[in-house]
Amino acid sequence: MDPKPLIRSAGAAYCFATWDRVLIEIWRLAVSAEIVAERNRIAEAFLLRSSEPVCSLSIIEPASPPPPDTARAQLATFSRDIVPRMAAAVIVPEGGGFRAAIVRGVGLTLTTLMPHRVPFKFLGSIQEAAMFLAPNLSPAAGGALGLKRAVDALRAEIGSVPATR
Repeated sequence: MDPKPLIRSAGAAYCFATWDRVLIEIWRLAVSAEIVAERNRIAEAFLLRSSEPVCSLSIIEPASPPPPDTARAQLATFSRDIVPRMAAAVIVPEGGGFRAAIVRGVGLTLTTLMPHRVPFKFLGSIQEAAMFLAPNLSPAAGGALGLKRAVDALRAEIGSVPATR
């Protein structure tokens, strides 16, 4: 039986969970700087609790707009202070090529301004992300398939996104 992801914080616009050695972030709608700061606190606590290197998997759903400037400052804090202490950081922008280009542009801007040893990897699907992160998972996690199942279970638990922003 696969381990279940543990939701650390969730709302209509986001979900932050931990599973095995992975911080799973699902960005659904517009988020505030306060929500991004909360994610930073969760990530920091996850790093401190883990005796093994941890990873970040950020899933940007199609209805999630680019973050406002105040939230970008918190994203920069994550990129500068937290990601360098992780084994890997993956972003999966869902919603097609143009959408992926927008998300990649925001991410690349952050990493260009603050380069570090663990750059964000932009991948086209959860499957690709799971395969990329699999070497960092514990033996009991079930590999890439275990991570994919964890994301599916998390999405089933948090339900669908409301139609309005």
